[in-house]
Amino acid sequence: MLTSLHIENIALAENVTLEFEAGLSVLTGETGAGKSIIVNALALAMGDRADREYVRHGAEEARVEACFNISHLSKSLQRQLSEYCENGRILISRTISSEGGSQSSINGRRSTVAQIKEATAPFVEIVGQHANQALMDESNHLSFLDRFGSLDSLAEEVAEDFRKWQSNRTKLEHLRNRRAQLHQERELLLFQKKEIESAQIRIGEEQELLTERKVLDSARFLMESAAQIGEALDGEELSVIGQVGMIYKLLDDMARIDPSLESQSSELYDIQVRLEELRREVEQYGGSVEDNPERIEQVNSRLDELYELKKKYGGSEDAVLQTLEAIKHKLTDRVDVDQAIDSLAAEVDRQWLEFCERARELRIKRIAVAGSLQAEVEKELTELAIKEARFEIEFVEEIDESGGVYIDGRALKPSESGLETVRFRFSANPGEPARSLVKVASGGEISRVLLAIKSAELKQRGKNQPVLLFDEIDAGIGGQTALHLAEKLKSLANRAQLLVVTHLHQIARLADQHYAIEKKETRSGRNIIAVRRLSGPEITGELDRMIALPTT
Repeated sequence: MLTSLHIENIALAENVTLEFEAGLSVLTGETGAGKSIIVNALALAMGDRADREYVRHGAEEARVEACFNISHLSKSLQRQLSEYCENGRILISRTISSEGGSQSSINGRRSTVAQIKEATAPFVEIVGQHANQALMDESNHLSFLDRFGSLDSLAEEVAEDFRKWQSNRTKLEHLRNRRAQLHQERELLLFQKKEIESAQIRIGEEQELLTERKVLDSARFLMESAAQIGEALDGEELSVIGQVGMIYKLLDDMARIDPSLESQSSELYDIQVRLEELRREVEQYGGSVEDNPERIEQVNSRLDELYELKKKYGGSEDAVLQTLEAIKHKLTDRVDVDQAIDSLAAEVDRQWLEFCERARELRIKRIAVAGSLQAEVEKELTELAIKEARFEIEFVEEIDESGGVYIDGRALKPSESGLETVRFRFSANPGEPARSLVKVASGGEISRVLLAIKSAELKQRGKNQPVLLFDEIDAGIGGQTALHLAEKLKSLANRAQLLVVTHLHQIARLADQHYAIEKKETRSGRNIIAVRRLSGPEITGELDRMIALPTT
């Protein structure tokens, strides 16, 4: 049970505190008076997204605090909520900074939004106009059925199983595609390795070949030049070696006469010896030079080969050899894709079987509770003045022969929701067949169907009496129907604490507690909302306002 709700600086609520009791509590007020602020504040206390736009202009922060007494809940649910409970109560506080940050606590201890949702979801629910809209979307009908049958947890397990299976199946497909790609990459690496190794590159070879080609290209010039040097050094006419020999003989004769010339004579002798050695070396060099066009072609071919390898693998002989080492490393350090595929394939198969098992279990339970929900809703609709109403739950299945889950010989297509969805069918008139609820129901009928479903849920919960806030569930309803709706809400208040935001005086008349929300102007000229719990004549006055009776 919600015992109190304190609101500070949220929109127009500067400082508002509401104390609640069991039974039916109604909140009334003119359109625009600020009733939605109360709803939003409770939603924040249940873990809704905190937005700095909620913070009242000029305030540094906004705060909401909600206190719940859970002593009336079943022992099992109290045990479930024990980590969030102190002395039979759960006190939730949320603070929103005008700069955008927020803080949350449960019983004074810092907490996350997820923990707040976990603490409140089992027994607190806001049934707003969005619920009517949800009922008008057939894709949401399955969630109503699951909630009625307390199948939410199993449905989420099925959804999680499907997501995991689908995710790993996608990864497996990518990995198999990757295996084909890796095979191609390996073939390329092997080709590159063979290409480089076959070339037998060594550092410095290119420069040696360039030098050799230069010599081969100039072979005739080199041979002719060597011959000319040899002729000049030791030819038949005026050879250099002959002239030096003649000079040496004369200088040697002179040194015998004048010993001071002995060093010059000795030096000239050395020159004569070195010239003879030079002649032999040039003669040998000239004899070693080849005029070999075939060798030139071989050298050019090898240089072309080196050029292509450098262009493909790095720009230098050293870079090509480094590329070869990198290729060898890749070939020896590759991932064993086959093993990874086998492992993931086994996991996908396991997850598929797990999904199929849970989805079949969920399907059986959904079929079982669907009949109960149909019967309960029809009974409730009768009490809501739709006599002889028909409410049916149609199971919608899609066949998928390529990869479905076989049920009674049919391959049903799997999805996050399981193996089926449902569609609510409705007829408000005797003799008329039930058709799609979203196509045939009026706004008032949708509201009553929603209330009938919620009433059926409450019967299922037994002792776990929840806190239900109905936010203008009376939309599109008036007259005698409004009276039936009010009586149904009053009846539900025996099984749950009901907070009802309403414009209908029929509902307000049956309230155990009545709160009026008003917009007031402060001395500073700004508007704030005020909430008063009414009693006696105040209630009469508010009811007169709601039915637009003149005041005396």
